Amino acid sequence: MKNFIISLLFISVSAVPVLSMDKDDVLILEHPDSLAVAEDTAGTAELHIKDRFLPVSRRIDRGINAITYVYKKEIAVGIDVSYGTLSSDDTNLMLLLDNLDFKGSVFTVNPSVGYFFRDNMCVGTRFGYTKVDGNLGNVSLNLGSDDMNLSLSDILMRSQVMNMGMFLRSYAGVDPKGVFGLFAELELMYKTGNSIFSYTTASGPNTTNTNNHQLRLGISAGVAVYIMPKICCNLSFGLGGISFNKIIQHDAAGQYTGGRTATSMNWKLNLLDIGIGFNVHL
Repeated sequence: MKNFIISLLFISVSAVPVLSMDKDDVLILEHPDSLAVAEDTAGTAELHIKDRFLPVSRRIDRGINAITYVYKKEIAVGIDVSYGTLSSDDTNLMLLLDNLDFKGSVFTVNPSVGYFFRDNMCVGTRFGYTKVDGNLGNVSLNLGSDDMNLSLSDILMRSQVMNMGMFLRSYAGVDPKGVFGLFAELELMYKTGNSIFSYTTASGPNTTNTNNHQLRLGISAGVAVYIMPKICCNLSFGLGGISFNKIIQHDAAGQYTGGRTATSMNWKLNLLDIGIGFNVHL
């Protein structure tokens, strides 16, 4: 009988929850049987955290998404249009180039459609067309020797390029009212087009036709400003990317004259890759 009572007391004591204090002096009620399980669970969780390639559970909340700049399920329809001209009077050229008469123009239009699958995050598609016209009336290269002189005339260059691609853009609000914002964009773009380069030398006229193909993965960043409740203006800067290029050349008769392929990776601020446009949010 005595042994039976002692056994009951031992079972009762082992079933009594244990009182413990955590590091913040908060009273915690723990069951003895759960202590080993808790220790094993903590050890397993710590092991999983160490095994992760990116420690996402340890990231610091920097408040980037604290301000909602664009709400989920909105549709943004936008367009970028630019036109520019350049002549020899606008630039200081090397003194080696004499009788230079250059005139050119560049026209670009890029419509786009995007869908915000979550606050401040947009995925979309973009199309584009670029036309370049350049005319060099005459150019002479004089290096001080009769064997190193070159004279060209009637130099003409025309290029037309079509592009299409997809992009992922992330916004971050700057002011509490959500008027000003910053954005970063990742874009996968395919470009195709042709260009004509013709010139005249002492031996006669020459013409080269070029077919261009490019696949590019690029990154850009910029500033966005709401000028009206549903109209947002954007200014973006290209930061570089990775591109694969294929060029095929033919002469005036259509005969293959050469070609090349090139892969390049360039990460820097590109002042020639500046886009100005606006989006209408629906």
